[in-house]
Amino acid sequence: MKPNDYNTVTSTAVIDDNASLQQFYHITNELSRIKRVKFTGKLDEADNIEWNFKYRGHALTLQYNIYGGVTLSPHNGKDVKVVNELVMKIKAGSNF
Repeated sequence: MKPNDYNTVTSTAVIDDNASLQQFYHITNELSRIKRVKFTGKLDEADNIEWNFKYRGHALTLQYNIYGGVTLSPHNGKDVKVVNELVMKIKAGSNF
């Protein structure tokens, strides 16, 4: 086993930790309409929703959780810069 096999780095970026389900759906609609994102997978549970999509070739997950709000995370840890860039655009306004 290599020394860093168990290192886990959280690369999840918080968009809004007090977001409602309605705000989550607003963000998904804006991503679809403005960025022409196609959602590739959806997991809808009572207290957690995760929607997977590709943004500029990077696999990402938009998540809503009743306890943690709306977050964005990459599937690959190398895509943290892309996540942070998109989160800043989302936070800046509806026409990101």
